[in-house]
Amino acid sequence: MNDRKRDMIEKVYRAIQSEEITRNGMLLPERELAERFRVTRSYMRDVLISLETLGVIDIRERQGIFVGGKGTHRLLDSLNLLSVWPVDAITQVFELRTMIEGPTAYFAAQRRDERDIAAMRRVMDHLAELRERKAPDMGIQGVRYNAILHTAIVQAAHNQVLIRIYEGTSRIYTEGITSIGHDGREQLPYEKWPDQVFEEHHNLVEAIRESEPERARDAAVLHLENSRDRIQGLFRR
Repeated sequence: MNDRKRDMIEKVYRAIQSEEITRNGMLLPERELAERFRVTRSYMRDVLISLETLGVIDIRERQGIFVGGKGTHRLLDSLNLLSVWPVDAITQVFELRTMIEGPTAYFAAQRRDERDIAAMRRVMDHLAELRERKAPDMGIQGVRYNAILHTAIVQAAHNQVLIRIYEGTSRIYTEGITSIGHDGREQLPYEKWPDQVFEEHHNLVEAIRESEPERARDAAVLHLENSRDRIQGLFRR
């Protein structure tokens, strides 16, 4: 994460805490925020998505931006950890994700219910739409929906302790990959490898839907290993 973006995230966060940019539990509109902090709307949108992945706000389409409740130390700790992203942290993050998400997919295939499957399918529909229409913000939205999909899979395991453990790992990864660089959006996974990533997600969801634990576990591990290799490859060039 570059220093400019880190500073802007902290600045917006502190303004949220002091209620300078909130009204009735919601943030001011994105346009007003961009004007207030003297940045472009696209840059402000990136900052807001970063705050969402850290659990500070909740962006709801057609409803607005709702304020969450994380403590300042939690946010600053996350930002400090992300200062080593991506070169030093890639291997560690994916090692941890593999340890968590492989077995989680196994349990999800055993325990999922129809609501879990419906949630996963909704996310896959969004990802399919992004891929088909090649939206300008396909990369950043792909990161967002990727996080939502993986969270839905963890929730399908119906283990509250596991969900809490996963939340921190998900924030670290999502914010890290989002912060690869404002000018390097072509490097975000759903822009650079849309077909591969979508197919891996599809195979994982289908294994869970068809209640095949071993297949789900293997699909999760394969996806994570492929993702690790793809992202590491970007920084070897």
